[in-house]
Amino acid sequence: MSEKYNATPDEIVRAKWPHEIFLINLVFNHILVFASTFGVFSTFPLMVLIVPFMSFGITGYILIKARMIEASNDTVFVKAHWVLAHKRNSHFMWLLCITCGVMAGGFWLSSAMGWSKIATIALLGGVGLLPFMVSLLILIVLGNDAVHQAKSSKMPKGATTSSTTA
Repeated sequence: MSEKYNATPDEIVRAKWPHEIFLINLVFNHILVFASTFGVFSTFPLMVLIVPFMSFGITGYILIKARMIEASNDTVFVKAHWVLAHKRNSHFMWLLCITCGVMAGGFWLSSAMGWSKIATIALLGGVGLLPFMVSLLILIVLGNDAVHQAKSSKMPKGATTSSTTA
């Protein structure tokens, strides 16, 4: 169970920030932007690349900012939430890299072997995108829980501090 922390409203805002950015990347970028760019894929196939480029930018920001917060003299509560966001973001970065590699390899294999368009889409959708989207939904649920914990002045599970209250 998460520990309660006496957080000021400013600390709550700063602790929610990494989780909110992470959720913007997951929900807005990977669901809404992807759906809109995938709709114009036949006309502008490279438009889909906006999603991973934007995602790597947001993910990189969170990773760099988390290191800066960790080195700062911020409160334990804010640091713990940035550490949690950094951890989930690192896992997401690996997931995104693997998915991009599978998709690129699938497109290369499809063209090298002369597969039909339907077979390529079925293979890449089932092997490349489906596991990614399931993981994405799990991360969205975890991100929403982290925002709720920050709003409720709760330390993330595993984080310890000497100034907690019951």
